[in-house]
Amino acid sequence: MARKPADQAVNRIDILSAAADVFRRKGYHGAKMADIAAEVKLTAGSLYHHFPDGKQQILMAVLNDGLEQITDNVREIVNDPALQPDEQLRRIVYEHILGLTEHVSIAAALVFETRTLLNDLDNTDARQRYLDARDRFELYFRQVVESGIEKGMFHPVDVAIFTKTMLGAHNWVGVWYRDGGRLSGEEIAEEMAETFLRALRR
Repeated sequence: MARKPADQAVNRIDILSAAADVFRRKGYHGAKMADIAAEVKLTAGSLYHHFPDGKQQILMAVLNDGLEQITDNVREIVNDPALQPDEQLRRIVYEHILGLTEHVSIAAALVFETRTLLNDLDNTDARQRYLDARDRFELYFRQVVESGIEKGMFHPVDVAIFTKTMLGAHNWVGVWYRDGGRLSGEEIAEEMAETFLRALRR
């Protein structure tokens, strides 16, 4: 099939999804721009038209877009005044895990390629912006756990350690989850939400 010229409309989401798939198969360092371009029927030169700074820029976009989407979903739940902390926690855990199972290549990139971002990225400002965004995401989970403790719904825990443990478990779902496996993404999300709630409830 002929490759698309640079000026032909190409969906950014398709490019980033293709890049995440390539990063998952080959790793960031093993992936080439030509590999990503081939996934969306572009020439490597045309791909540079969309991402002039190359592979680093694409990795940044994959990680930032994935984090931004799930952060928006979690923020909406945490800011809902009608929800108590236990229901908030259930919903944000569910939302996070479901998002990971629906976008496993992006989830894998968030696990395996964040180290690349932190160690190799030339743009230190972009690296810091990503770290700040990741910290804000974690903060929403901390706020819910702290609120539940303050209201007597959860027993006291080290909130920082508990939150990092919880999110670490979430992130690895995107690595081991397989579509068509024993449990669906929804079932895994429900089970893990209940597991962490049981660990906190008085």
